Amino acid sequence: MSGMAALVLVAVLAALSWMSWRDSLDYAEFKLLTASIDRIRFYRRWTLIPLALFGIGGYGLLLSLGRIDALWDLPAEFTKLIAPFEVARQSENSASDSLLGMAIGIALGLTVPAIIWRNRLKKMRQPVIGDIEALLPRNRKEIAASVPLALNAGISEEIFYRVALPILALEATGSVVASILISIAAFGLAHWYQGWKGVLATSAVGAFLFWLYLSSGSILKPMVVHVLIDLMGLIIRPAVSHYLANRDGAPGSSVSS
Repeated sequence: MSGMAALVLVAVLAALSWMSWRDSLDYAEFKLLTASIDRIRFYRRWTLIPLALFGIGGYGLLLSLGRIDALWDLPAEFTKLIAPFEVARQSENSASDSLLGMAIGIALGLTVPAIIWRNRLKKMRQPVIGDIEALLPRNRKEIAASVPLALNAGISEEIFYRVALPILALEATGSVVASILISIAAFGLAHWYQGWKGVLATSAVGAFLFWLYLSSGSILKPMVVHVLIDLMGLIIRPAVSHYLANRDGAPGSSVSS
């Protein structure tokens, strides 16, 4: 356990809390915007700032801790947690099996929500959890601006919340369990602007992504899944919902240019 690491952890958590509060204010302002040019400005800000803080900042934090190798090798402290997953990992016979499984997952992710949405068109506008309806792009220009946001979130946030922050918390507390819980809680609270339902949902997603990280032994798989989740929720699912709403004559707006 390191006293310096503990101080840094407290400072990082305080900064994350402030950012969560600041994001809530920014999101409230974003909800009032009507012009795409103003909304796109926010999309770009929400892409560049996390890139600097979570991507580059997470890399710098690992570098300062002398743990940059954690980006490609599962930290030794976490290896004892992956024993239950070894059988599952060894059963993956080839890369094609993994690709097939991912394709099936994507297909289910598109089909099941679409069916549910079709049955609930009169009761709800978007098949999402949390207050993110205002965040969804409304036209092709906004989609183009939101794609980098989703890609960056999947990469930068995984570097920070699944690798850098847990290792910092581990250095500070000496506890593997505490480091995981701290990172999951921080990831959930970072989405406070979505309301308490969004916090709970993203905390659950964070726990799943951490399990994926441990079970695969690589940060690459959580990155890919995180990107797919964001693209699904931010772009693909709303587009399917708009299509179904317009086809069935229910309230909704199509994605326009």
